Amino acid sequence: MKRIEPPTEPARHLSTSHRVLKVLAPYRERVALATVLTVVASLLTLPVPLLVQGLVDRVVTAGRWSALPGYTIGLFAVFAAQSGLALATTWVIGGVGQGVVRDLRHQLYDRLQRLDLAYYDKTPTGAIISRLMDDVGALQTLVTSQTVTILTDIGSTLAISALLLTRSGRLALVVLAFVPLYALNFRFFLRKIRANSATVRAKMDVLFGHLKEKLDGTLVIKALAREPAEVDDFAAQLADAHVFRVRDNELSAAFSNLSAVISGIGTAAVFAAGAFEVLGGRMTPGGVVSTAALAALLFGPVARLADLAYVFEQAAASVDRLGEILDLEPDVTGPADPARIGKSRGLVEFDRVGFGYQAGQPVVWDVRLRVEPGMKVALVGPTGCGKSTLVNLLMRFYDPTWGEIRLDGVPIRRLALADLRHQIGVVMQEPVLFHQTLADNIRYGDPGASDAQVEAAARAALVHNFATALPEGYATVIGEGGHPLSQGERQRLAIARAFCKGPALVVLDEATSSLDTASEALIQAALTNLLRGRTAFIIAHRLATVVHSDLIVVVDGGLVVQRGTHAQLLAQPDGLYRRLCERQFGDPSPSARGRRVAV
Repeated sequence: MKRIEPPTEPARHLSTSHRVLKVLAPYRERVALATVLTVVASLLTLPVPLLVQGLVDRVVTAGRWSALPGYTIGLFAVFAAQSGLALATTWVIGGVGQGVVRDLRHQLYDRLQRLDLAYYDKTPTGAIISRLMDDVGALQTLVTSQTVTILTDIGSTLAISALLLTRSGRLALVVLAFVPLYALNFRFFLRKIRANSATVRAKMDVLFGHLKEKLDGTLVIKALAREPAEVDDFAAQLADAHVFRVRDNELSAAFSNLSAVISGIGTAAVFAAGAFEVLGGRMTPGGVVSTAALAALLFGPVARLADLAYVFEQAAASVDRLGEILDLEPDVTGPADPARIGKSRGLVEFDRVGFGYQAGQPVVWDVRLRVEPGMKVALVGPTGCGKSTLVNLLMRFYDPTWGEIRLDGVPIRRLALADLRHQIGVVMQEPVLFHQTLADNIRYGDPGASDAQVEAAARAALVHNFATALPEGYATVIGEGGHPLSQGERQRLAIARAFCKGPALVVLDEATSSLDTASEALIQAALTNLLRGRTAFIIAHRLATVVHSDLIVVVDGGLVVQRGTHAQLLAQPDGLYRRLCERQFGDPSPSARGRRVAV
């Protein structure tokens, strides 16, 4: 994959902050409103120490109990106003958080859809799901409630520091002397927090992947009575992740408790220094109490900011992981000025094509092949010889390392990806159906297809009869795994989807394997309809399905070693194709005769 290089280590915080600000940009008005509300709430903390000082000096010390209701009402009004502002701020920023999560997941899914197969070849599905859900959730926590707290505490810290300096310079210096200790505490834990958080996220990737794999394989697990072993295996996976989660909690506890110790010592130091101020006649007892209250109000936000820095480091690990997806660019991209060919005739040319998934390790070599419109070309050969790679190159899931593929004489690199792939219908060995209606599954490749077009495709693929027999007909929702359809019905539905698309080319990848005789006969009849008048590439291990192909291309070790009709290739006694036929049929010549083969 082409990858935008991440910033060097010293710039990582800037990079993380930049990402957070970028996702917040569409909500700048709401964030500005939340900021104003928090500034007002922060300013409302300032009257509290003054009211407390008045209570001590003018009510308790002076014995003026008649003034008590005024101070009490004043404190109540301040706290009520703060609560109202906090509620409004939470409501405003909560909407921002939900919007950020929606936007970020949309961006991630959009990027995932545009990445090519090379990314999915090396990235477990569980890791992708973990980032879409778990990491985005971690960022939401930072953006919502934590953002409110950060804004409030920054405002409170600035306001209280200014007020402290105006009330008592000596005590202000005592209070502010403790602030750098919070920074040192944070600096000490910084790298440990982020490194451990990244490890926790990586372990969760593995856990999500394990879960998906095992849930997909539930039938096999039960059939082999492996439930106890799978429970033990999952327990081991949990234990592996648990170690780092415990470490995460230990770091959090140590970090928070050390901040609390700093706050406690700082408050005690303020009282001690205040006592000297009272003995020296420079302050009243109420002044010391109010200054200590200001110190407590300052230490609280500063300690929370240190804790929030811990949360930020945890979220930063998630942001970095999300950035790993958002910074990726696909290797296979469409041209800026694509050529247009309209409805393809189906002429395909491979011109000296070579390709390797890894540099220096080609899997297909110097493939030269011309397929005329309407030809049925079978690709045969041992497992792993490069058959599927050739059709993947044709569909531009990957680009050739060298050479060129042309459609109707136009290099496929010059075609828009959607235009190229719209020309090709695919029927895989294991049909993929989606959780939507039967009709929508058929029109999936052509969302604009009318109901009449859907029915025509269904009739051609021999789907109509069983579709109308379902309780809801074409409106029947297909469940997970294609429920309630049989394997053969699912395969015919996939053929109907290819029909509805109206492609010029068709790729069949073992489309009739793993079926009983009756189902295979229906599939073959449907395929006969699908392939009529279309260019076809047929990947097959069961050679009985390709003996009537116009051209059989034999691939071995990434090289085209033979090509010709079934009869021509059988006539080559030392050829690989004849050996493959002998393995499947014994004596290939009579075995091939009399077989009913649709393709």
